[in-house]
Order: sequence, then C-alpha cells, then structure tokens
Amino acid sequence: MEKRVIEKKARCMSREACTMAAVGIFVALVLVVVTIFSMNGSFSPDHVPGFTFPTDGDMQDYLLDLSLIQKKDGLLVSWYHSANNKSEMEKALKSDAMVLEADVNIEGYNTDGQTSIPIMAHPPDIYSDNTLQEWLDAVLKSNKGIKLDFKTIESVGPSLDILKKKALESGINRPVWLNADILHGPNVPGFIEVVNATSFLNLIQEKFPNATISPGWQVLYVSLLPNKTYTRAMVEDMYELLKNVTQKVTFPIRAVMGKNAWPHFKWLLEQSPSYSLTLWQEKDDPVTVEDLLFIRDNSQPDQIYYDIYDPVLSAFKEVAFQPNRSRRFYSGGNLIDYFKPRNSDGIYIQWHSIDNRITLMTLLKEGDSGMIVVPVGETQSNPGVPTVDGSDVDFQLQECLDLILVSPKPWGIYLKIKSQELLSPSLALLKHLNERKFLYNPTWINMDVSYGRFATPGYIGGDQFIKEINKVFPYVTIAPGWPKELLVQGYTKPLVEDMTSLFKGLWQEVSYQLQAVPLGKSLLAIQMLQQSSPRHSLTVEHQLEQGSYMTGYKGLILVRGRNTDKVFYNLHKDYSNNFARDVFTS
Repeated sequence: MEKRVIEKKARCMSREACTMAAVGIFVALVLVVVTIFSMNGSFSPDHVPGFTFPTDGDMQDYLLDLSLIQKKDGLLVSWYHSANNKSEMEKALKSDAMVLEADVNIEGYNTDGQTSIPIMAHPPDIYSDNTLQEWLDAVLKSNKGIKLDFKTIESVGPSLDILKKKALESGINRPVWLNADILHGPNVPGFIEVVNATSFLNLIQEKFPNATISPGWQVLYVSLLPNKTYTRAMVEDMYELLKNVTQKVTFPIRAVMGKNAWPHFKWLLEQSPSYSLTLWQEKDDPVTVEDLLFIRDNSQPDQIYYDIYDPVLSAFKEVAFQPNRSRRFYSGGNLIDYFKPRNSDGIYIQWHSIDNRITLMTLLKEGDSGMIVVPVGETQSNPGVPTVDGSDVDFQLQECLDLILVSPKPWGIYLKIKSQELLSPSLALLKHLNERKFLYNPTWINMDVSYGRFATPGYIGGDQFIKEINKVFPYVTIAPGWPKELLVQGYTKPLVEDMTSLFKGLWQEVSYQLQAVPLGKSLLAIQMLQQSSPRHSLTVEHQLEQGSYMTGYKGLILVRGRNTDKVFYNLHKDYSNNFARDVFTS
C-alpha cells in the first residue's frame, strides 16, 4: 500500500516537472521572438515559420500582422527616404523606419557605357555602389516594406525581372510598391521628360503584376515664386490611365500642394476603395501642420500615408492624435459627412433662418447645430457691401460669419444671395476667411439662375453664376434654384433638363433648390434630378410665406421616397416637426 502511494506521488511529481519544463520552453520562445522584433528591423518575415505575405498586399495589413502598428492608419507608418547607396541603405536598415523608399536608375544611363543593370541612384547620379539585386538581398533580411521609385523607363523592365525571379526563388514576403512620375504635374513644362505611362503600366502587368502601383506627376515647386497646384484635368487624366487596373494604387502627392487641390483628390479617392494617397515632402517645402490636419480630417485614416520630414511630422502627430480636437472640415464638403445625422438621413439636419444680429446670437446660444440660412443683401448707406438682409441695423455679412465661425457648435453656412452684384464680394469674403484658416464649415451659395428654356430677365445667368464661383472661391456647394415665376406648372421636364445640363460635369457638390408646393406636381422631375449625378442632391424648402404645412406636404413626401442621404429639408421649424412626425409615425 505504501509502495503504491510513493509511486503515485512520483508520477504526479513527474507530470509537474514536465509541465514546468513546457512552460519554461514556451516563455523562452516568446522572449526570443520579442527580442527579434525589437532589433530595429533585423527581423525578417522569412524567419518566422508559416509567415507569408503577398507582394500586392496592403502595407498597413502587413505592418499589423507584424504588430508594428496597432490599427490601420497611414500616419502610423514611418518612412526612410533615398536608401540608395550601401551606406545609406545600412542606416535605413538599422533605423525604426517601416518602409524603405529607394530610387532605381540604369547604370551609365544615357552614356556610351549604359548597361541594363538596375542601380540604386537618384538623377543626376548614373553610377552607384549598390545594384538593385544587392539592395534586395540586404533588405529582404529585414522586415521593411519596399517602395521602388523608377527614374527612367529603361530601368523598369530589368528591375521587374529581378523582382519576379526573387519572388519565385526565395520569396519577397512583403508589400512592394512600384512608383514613377508618369504625367506632367503643376508648374512642369511639357518638354520635361517623364516616365512613359503606357510602357510603365504595361511592363508591370506583363512582368510583375503582384504589386501596388504608385503613379505620380512630375511636380515643380519654388517657394519664392507663384505656384499652381494640381488641376482637375491632371487628376482626371491620371484616373483615365488607372481606372481599369486591378491592383491597389497609391497616388503620390506633393504635400505642400495638397490642400488647395483637395476637392480633386477627394473625388479621386471616391472612385475606388483600392485607392490611397501618399503625401510626400522635399526637405525645404513649407508644409504646415494645419494643412496636413485638413487633409486628415476630410479622409479616412487608412487612405493617406505621410512621407513627411520632422519636425513637421512630429508636430502633426501630436495634434492629430489628440482626442476631441476641432475638425478642419472642407467648406465644400458633404453635409452628411459633417453633421453625421442618424442613419445618414438628411431629415435630421436642422435648418435655421436668421435676419439680424439678435436672431443669430439667440440661435448660437440656444441651438445645437444645423444649417444657418443667411439672406445676403445691401443697404443704401453701404451699397455693394454684403449685409444680412432684413436687419433693422447695419449687420454686415463679415460680422455675421465671424460670429458663426467662432462658435464651438457644428454650424453650416447657407448664403442666399439676392443680387448678382453681391455674389463676387460675398465669395471674396469667404476666400479671405479660408486663407486665414477660419472657414472649416460646410458652405453653400444659393441664387436663382436664368438659363436655356428658363431664361428670365432679372436673374443671373447660370453660366455667369458658375464662372464667378470658380474664379473667386470655388470651394463651396453650389445651390441653384429656378425663377419662381416659372414654377406654376411645377418642375417641368424642360426646366429640369436644362438645369442638369448646366451643372453637369462640375467637380463641386451641387444641391438643387426646390419649393415644396410646385414639387408636388413634379414626380418625373424628382426622378430625373435624383439620377443626374452621384454628387448632386436635392433641398426642399417650405416656409410660412409659401403656404400651410399641408399645401407643401405632397412635394415633401414625394421626394422622401429614396436616397435619404441626398435630400435635405429647409423647413420652418413647425413644418419640420410636423413632417418628422408624419414620416416616422405613418
């Protein structure tokens, strides 16, 4: 009996010893892995059994898998520029940078001694102590992501052959970005050579399609000279080249020019979920934290990478990650994005009309949020100076906007401009506020216009309305209406066809201004307007002077049928409450 007890104790002690040994081995393995990860990039994914990652995979997914970032956010990704010669490459490999950017040229380019060997060099350098083959051999021993910037079309084919061979023989096991400037960009004359776009894209598809494509514009920026920025045409030309590729695409954008061209890049990002932007900086570019915050606040965190130098980058990160900071919203941005109403439904956005300083101050104090409708006129004592129309005392538009913009609450601005003489000075005021970095509220410009089959004396021409906005301050939502005297039969087909043709192709957001009573006769018009463009919306107005709630009810309910994120309701407060009740209780 005693012997069996002793044997049982021995077996228990043996199991405990085995368990302790197993725990010890596990802890040791964990420590080894942690040590490897902490060695400033010396860890290679190839050294972890079972770890694989495709070369066309998402860069942020890769860094997440390695626990180098904790969430998908391009601001968390760090970069090393021009890791070209062996000395610079070694510094890069020992650094904390997550992605290495390096330039690829062809040895002896454009000389009698030109070869077909890809080397790591930025023009004007055409020789290097580092070939692409040697560079890859060294970098693939680390965990760094790869971005190759091709400076000549001659370097692309041989480089892709090397990448393809390396992927087949030993594996690359990380994202690879292929970059080249393939179009002429801001301030660059047409005679400057760029990498041939068609050849660049065709070579990628033929030789190494499993990569992220990074097609850019050749850009010139001189801080002491006037500089143009990216135009809509430049962005659309790039999209035409890339719209049919199946790979992920990241567009490199010179950061100092990014804000002023933001509407175009925002449009570009909307064309595909596979698109992103990479903001880059030359060391002397006067990039500001404020401009970077603007771009971040009008995009998703995983849509933008920031290849920016310190100290700007550190200062930007410090502010960007602050909780509950004020948002730098794009003044021409979408109301749903700004107010974020329940279920993305425009019915939840409130509209408020003001006509003097007292009604505005009361609203700013007692209200929570919404669009503020400001009628813009002029006084006899100050002709040509935009003033809040209807005010007993001189209440200039500038003072009105200043009061709105200093409010911590989310307000939108709707300028209902009464005469074409006041359009330009009102836009100039908005431009001034924007340049001073005060205008971070959605801003709409409304006028009833004359055009085509609804040409009417006494109204601004539709073409002139658009031209003036684009000339003075284009970063707004355009909110055109029809002459009231033409709406007796409702919004007829000719009225709708000519209005939509007038605003077809504009890059701004457009919201057609409709009156509820004539809209009740216009089911066809509603369908035509809602189908005109994904960037166009409808705003239905019904105020006390336009009739009772029930006289406008049919128009309101007809427009309610679909696309609730594309319909807004500029209603008297009582009508707004009644309509919400009827919609949600019927």
